[in-house]
Amino acid sequence: MQPRLNLFFKNAPKIILGAFFLCASCKQEPKVTNSGQEEDSSQTHSSTPAKSPPSEATPEPPASPDEVRFLSYNLKNYLTMKRYSREGPPTERTKPEDEIDALIAIIVNEEPDILGVCEIGTKEDLEDLQSRLKTAGLDLPHIVHAGGMDETRHLGLLSALPVERTDSEHHLPFTLGDQEYLMRRGILDATVTLPEGPTHFIGVHLKSKRPSEAYDEAEMRLNEARLLREHVNKIQEEDPEARVVVYGDFNETRKMPPLSMIMGRKGSKGYLGDIFVKDSRKELWTHYWSYQQQYARFDYVLVSNSVMPEVNFSRSYIADPENFYDASDHRAIMVAFGR
Repeated sequence: MQPRLNLFFKNAPKIILGAFFLCASCKQEPKVTNSGQEEDSSQTHSSTPAKSPPSEATPEPPASPDEVRFLSYNLKNYLTMKRYSREGPPTERTKPEDEIDALIAIIVNEEPDILGVCEIGTKEDLEDLQSRLKTAGLDLPHIVHAGGMDETRHLGLLSALPVERTDSEHHLPFTLGDQEYLMRRGILDATVTLPEGPTHFIGVHLKSKRPSEAYDEAEMRLNEARLLREHVNKIQEEDPEARVVVYGDFNETRKMPPLSMIMGRKGSKGYLGDIFVKDSRKELWTHYWSYQQQYARFDYVLVSNSVMPEVNFSRSYIADPENFYDASDHRAIMVAFGR
């Protein structure tokens, strides 16, 4: 085959040969690839995220008889706040009913035994969520509500399993420069007894990346991470084998100082391991910021060495229903405990 090509090029007129190479070069368009990294939004061209395609019909591994399903979810302002509308200026309103309906459907579909949430409002708002879930077929009768200096956004936990005790912290001061601040949403700490023993479920919602003229938001987030780590240290100092699950919206990407602060030194007794899960398309992001058209992994579930062996990774994932953005700008993380 090669000699025939050589003969062709040797005998063809130069003008035809030039046209041949010109046409060939026109067909070679540069490929645009997406690395799949959560921080890369360069391929996004819409203010609304691409909808997740239906998951492929792959058989799900069977659950163990003592499986406990834990769902961590930022609800996107399930509370009363000033909201804009086309009718006029912003007014104090609750989360829109269509968003709540989508949220309830997503949570019920995941069938959690324990639900840890961020961006819930008052305890009455959490009770409203609890009631709606029960009406939709998911009964989580045990309730914990916690918060910090932020009077609007709080933390919540709903559970089908009894809550044995709470050790939440609300007043957590720290200093930036010569100014004292308080941890904005505090630390929720609820002990729930899993089949393998009592387990601390510790929820947080660290300072957002929204800039402030009064302080450095990154420094504030790092100090909140330090306070969280100190809370975990107290638990582990009392009991080195304490069972700990830390979850929530950290508003930070992996490998950054706040994450390193919270997780601790790898290989140490106090280390908190990352439950590194993906969605049905093997993607990692949990948050979509429409203003910047940016995807990121801000939400995490971390566990102590004593809990890690119980994590069933084959049944743990990032929930990615097609309509996730109708409910929240975050996607929920499902972690199955029990092998």
